[in-house]
Amino acid sequence: MNNKEIYNEFKKQVAVYKFEQEYKENKRTNVYPLKKDIKEWRKYFMKKRIVQTVATLIVTITLGMTVYAGTKVYENIEKIWKTPETYEFTNVLSEEDKKNAISEEEARKKASDYLEKIGLENEVGGLTLRKDAWDNKVIWDIGFKNGTMTMNSKGEFEYLNIPSYTYTIPKNYGITREQARIVAKELLSKYNPNNNDNEYELVSLKRNGNTDEEAYIWYADFYKKYENSLNMYEKISIGWIPTINGLYSLSIENSKYENNEQIISKEEAIKIAKEKDEKIETRHKISSAEAEIGIDKMNTDVIYREKDIEEYDKGTINFKPGENGKMILKDDAVFYKVENRVRKVWEVTLYYDYTKYEDNGLERYVYFIDSTTGEVIGGNRWSGAKKQIQDLISDPYNVIEK
Repeated sequence: MNNKEIYNEFKKQVAVYKFEQEYKENKRTNVYPLKKDIKEWRKYFMKKRIVQTVATLIVTITLGMTVYAGTKVYENIEKIWKTPETYEFTNVLSEEDKKNAISEEEARKKASDYLEKIGLENEVGGLTLRKDAWDNKVIWDIGFKNGTMTMNSKGEFEYLNIPSYTYTIPKNYGITREQARIVAKELLSKYNPNNNDNEYELVSLKRNGNTDEEAYIWYADFYKKYENSLNMYEKISIGWIPTINGLYSLSIENSKYENNEQIISKEEAIKIAKEKDEKIETRHKISSAEAEIGIDKMNTDVIYREKDIEEYDKGTINFKPGENGKMILKDDAVFYKVENRVRKVWEVTLYYDYTKYEDNGLERYVYFIDSTTGEVIGGNRWSGAKKQIQDLISDPYNVIEK
């Protein structure tokens, strides 16, 4: 109920209370009529019936509101997890793949337009439509005068590389990390296709030398920020040659964060994760659990772990060792895929009662519990996105704050 409704209910209850008090004004110990007058008794029973009716109505309305408010959160929330689909692990393009991809002419035009937009007026050369078996997606590989680039099947830019040997690197190419931070933000403005630089935060600044002066390639990673959180799946990564600011590499990932509501509590999330884990990890006991809010992408990791935890732990769920140590596809391999969705989740880390590698501490698994629906929408054997970002920032090779 809203404030107005609560106030109205309060007024009704006050009215009932006053109505009952009318019989006690003369300090009587009961509310029955003192006279043996049939009219008085009729009035008494009529008023009593009204009081009971109104009181019942109030209780019914109030309980009804409470039940509705209580079930609205947990029963009327639309679930997002769908049964994962299977797909064939192959790099062979199907007719449907070709049909759903933009044409070569469209891909060429989009590539030319983008290169021109970022100041690289290079003539586009060969184009190849191919399938990435690992990610189960179709990609346009595009070559141009000084490098290569890739777009997805819809024509959205993903990656660009220009080898450093295409540039004449000056002798005094060294810059300081302070200068590198400034240049990185200038390059973000130049290469960001969405012109929303203020929505991104610089989280990593690395170099290919032991010192600032020795480095002839610098790398910067920008993640999109949402209040106090960062989405590592909406990122722009730039590599450049210092002094001349020649573009070396550029990659863009644009998996939008849905910024869903947090309804599930920390305690509920831990309980959900434990209940799920009890059905999967039957060899070891949980020694402790912790949880924190993060932004993670839906994935199939828990599905594979649930299918065969022994093979999952060995990394051989769909592959087996072949000749010369090369991994080959199993005959009964099954691959799963889910929607590309990025959500606010509880990253629940369950620690087990054993250690496999001494340097890593207790073995663990991280479940992604959707903070709105309470569903298990993925997981990771090491850490969630929040911990990965923390590790990236604290990496000794990251000189962003050093």
